[in-house]
Amino acid sequence: MQLQLEKRLHPSRLMLFIVPIGAVIMTMVLGAIIFTILGFNGLSAVREIFLTPIINPLKWQDLAVKAAPLIIIGVGLSIGYRANVWNIGAEGQYIVGGLAATAIALITYEMSGWWILPLMAIGGIFGGMVWVFIPALLRTKLKVNEILTSLMLTYVAVNLLNYLVFGPWKSPFAFGQPQTILFNEWQTLPYIIEGTIVQAGAPIAIIIALLAWLLMSRSLFGFQIKTVGSAPNAARYGGFSENKTIWLTLLISGGLAGLAGMLEVAGPFGRMVPQFPTGYGFTAIIVAFLGRLHPIGVLFAGIILAISFVGGEVAQTTIALPNAAVGLFQALMLFLLLAGDVLVHYKIKPIRINRVDKGQMGAKKQEEII
Repeated sequence: MQLQLEKRLHPSRLMLFIVPIGAVIMTMVLGAIIFTILGFNGLSAVREIFLTPIINPLKWQDLAVKAAPLIIIGVGLSIGYRANVWNIGAEGQYIVGGLAATAIALITYEMSGWWILPLMAIGGIFGGMVWVFIPALLRTKLKVNEILTSLMLTYVAVNLLNYLVFGPWKSPFAFGQPQTILFNEWQTLPYIIEGTIVQAGAPIAIIIALLAWLLMSRSLFGFQIKTVGSAPNAARYGGFSENKTIWLTLLISGGLAGLAGMLEVAGPFGRMVPQFPTGYGFTAIIVAFLGRLHPIGVLFAGIILAISFVGGEVAQTTIALPNAAVGLFQALMLFLLLAGDVLVHYKIKPIRINRVDKGQMGAKKQEEII
């Protein structure tokens, strides 16, 4: 008796929404067990990471700050993933977008005007698109897997950042610290609520999610993406170009990642520093899948992952939980989500194998040789 996975023709739509919720709950349960085994207070770890950021009003503004880049990058990735275009290097595009915005900030440092921030935003979007241009070109011209090329370019982006911050962009007023000069008031995002740390990036993230939802559900381009991703043969028959879809989805995801980089460097950071790569580009992959590749789902998934980031910082100070704990919880969440998806889309079917007498098998093999 053997077990085999058989694809379900019509997976339950209800289960598609229940699985992400179940993955979050199971992550909390397994996380508590794992940290208890490691010698920590597992229940306290789960409480501090998943509940404290929600029940403590002072942490809500932190959630808005952390969720904004995750939502923006996650929306871009979800659009590409719906078309089976797998951009894994959003972290690199996020970095280059921040670098492009920083370059404009340094050039316009002694200038003033409302136009500087929009120009930095355009530069950030353009930087992200430039960085995803190489994977798009290699995929469409040479059929090179975009997963590898986009991922490897992330490390190039990190080295480029370090070269600039430790070298030509290093501030002479930073007492030897590797960082650029502080941006001026025309180069930093305004605060939308006085007395808080919530800047304009939070509402921009919500607007992008809503616009992406309209694009995917109410436009021909959205239908094209879904068709190319789910039924490529039907897409070709309908006149949709696969290469064009690859280019557009990669440029959109890269551009949004670059925009997120600009909002971060002009927002919470206020300058470019070596600590700028925060892992948002990689975490946004979990956000995209947890949100079911749906822009509105990504909006809520970004908040959930932001809770884990803020809660991880709280747990470090309250119960001395290591920083790697956040990564563990996020990895568990992704693993459980993918495992749940397998059970939703496939069913386990037992197969009975008829045993053949060894002598008969040997005789049959001899006949085949003869």
